[in-house]
Amino acid sequence: MKKIGNPGAATMLAVATAIGAPVAEAQQVLEIDTAAGRVIIDDIWRAIGTVDDIVLDRDRAILYVTDAEEPEGVMAFSLETGEWIRTISTPTGDGPHELSEGLTGMSLARDGGLYVSGHLRILEFDALGSFVSYWQPRAEPRKKVCGFDGQPAIPVRGGVIRRGPDGTDEGVGPGEVDGRGADRVIWETETVEGSRTRRSGWTAVAQVACTDAEAYVVLSYGEGPDSVFVYHRDGEMQTLAVPTDFAEVRDGCTVKVTMPSGRSVDWPCGRWNRQLRPSLDDQGDLVLLGRNVEVPGTVVDPETGCHAIVRKPGPSLDFDAWHIYQDSALVFEYATGSKDGGGSYISQQANRVVLRPLRRISGEPCPGMLPSVDGVG
Repeated sequence: MKKIGNPGAATMLAVATAIGAPVAEAQQVLEIDTAAGRVIIDDIWRAIGTVDDIVLDRDRAILYVTDAEEPEGVMAFSLETGEWIRTISTPTGDGPHELSEGLTGMSLARDGGLYVSGHLRILEFDALGSFVSYWQPRAEPRKKVCGFDGQPAIPVRGGVIRRGPDGTDEGVGPGEVDGRGADRVIWETETVEGSRTRRSGWTAVAQVACTDAEAYVVLSYGEGPDSVFVYHRDGEMQTLAVPTDFAEVRDGCTVKVTMPSGRSVDWPCGRWNRQLRPSLDDQGDLVLLGRNVEVPGTVVDPETGCHAIVRKPGPSLDFDAWHIYQDSALVFEYATGSKDGGGSYISQQANRVVLRPLRRISGEPCPGMLPSVDGVG
């Protein structure tokens, strides 16, 4: 994995001194080729939850997802054949082997194991799906987990808390690593009803991805781009720039989207950059992807700041990309159909998983990033 160096002129990283991280302009643009690719899963009975975390075991070519077939478990599929491999049971409950209020996140562990998080505890499974142990950190209820230098870790205020080798909690980061949650409530609107003011909002969940040396925590804000904080094992903290081209908020913006029925509608561009999910690609570059009708996200070289914008070939609601695997986007396509009495719908769950190649359509490639993506379309 890549090691992030100290801040300097050659890098887009800067020591974090404010909530918002600096942003950078796009360097190259990649497009998902929806006319090509390799189908991994194509099953009308599948209902893969893309709101939940999706985990790749690159070494063993395994895809871990949640699916409506097993509401209290994680299902493993082959990335080569799409065949079901195993189901890992994660029952809801208050016991040490159970998750209070159910599964909220998951991440790959060392040697092919899996961490599965709930509001109170983290369950650990080995590479064959057998239960190993659980960890209940002394922190506010959390939702996300990552594998940080061989141990599970969760995002908290000002850093991450990692399970130490002796099972005790270990704070990493120079901030207020005291167990307070990093999730934020973002208020959207205010309405006055008589003498009362009603405010409506949503909770922005702190997302996290880790290498052996760094933890990348993504926090969402009501205005402006998401912020990416980098916590090193030695306690250093930095922020990583988020390119403005896909983080831009465009008030009043709409795009034409073709629905499954063929009807064209005006769809709001929206502030899609909320709750970007971080992951690492095969070269150790940071991948930030989210739901969006036009632009899923970006790939950033954390050493140099060189980056690529990833976009769809046209406005679309019926698929999203959630990982970069080799030199392709791992695309999840949602079930579509017609409603009784007319109209159409797009499901929030996927029944197809396809590896779609990426092609560079403008800009200069970043050295070492997605090495087989070449040529200008």
